[in-house]
Formats: sequence, structure tokens, C-alpha cells
Amino acid sequence: MRSITVIVLFLASIQSYAINDFKCTIKDAVRLEDNGTLNHKSNIVTGYLGKEFVVNRSTGLITGAGISNNMSGQMPSVYDYLPNENGFKAVTRYKPNNTIDYLQINQYTEGNKKPFFFKGAFGTMVSGTCTVY
Repeated sequence: MRSITVIVLFLASIQSYAINDFKCTIKDAVRLEDNGTLNHKSNIVTGYLGKEFVVNRSTGLITGAGISNNMSGQMPSVYDYLPNENGFKAVTRYKPNNTIDYLQINQYTEGNKKPFFFKGAFGTMVSGTCTVY
């Protein structure tokens, strides 16, 4: 009986932990070109459209959709202060070149779908909506 109680409590803790994550769907994607324009039509960016990924709210880590914000083992820093005003932000800084990945989820937006924006270190930007997962 004690083992069953431990298992039930463990599963409940997993569910409560996962409820803090975000599940996001990409609705738009662009790539910054050398001439300063945003390209919506390249094969690189159109491959992201409609894909989904999950954001771990505790670590800021993105999983899925072919997006990585922890290259070379660098982990993002999470900024989740005053979420009803500032939203959720995760920034990964890659040294020595000081390139960054930046994720922002406007969790203060009313309704279930929260807009997000992600800028990757190499110039690809995606946006869409997230739901609490």
C-alpha cells in the first residue's frame, strides 16, 4: 500500500510540474538576409511553419520543431519576473562569439493562446502562439 501511495504522489508531482510548461505552435518564420530584408520564402524558414515545440518554464529549454536554444551545452537564463506585466523570457548567450537566442512569451495576454517570438543565434526568427501545457 505504501508503494502505491508513493507512485501516485510521484505521478501527481510530474503532472503539476508539466502544467507550468508551454506548448507552442509556429505560425510565421523569417530569416534576416544580408541586405537587411526579412525572407519569408526560403526553404529554411518555411520548414518551421506549423511545427510545435515545448518550453520548460523552469529552465527555458526548447524541445521540438528542430529548434535548439542550448547549443554547445549552454543553458538559457530564464527571466519570469512579474509574468502578468513582463511575460516569460529565456536568453541563451553563446561564448566566445556572444551570439544569443531569445525567446519571449507574452503570458499576460488575455485568453488561452499567448503570442511568442523566438530569435535564433543565426538569424532565423519564428513566432506564433503558446498554451500552458
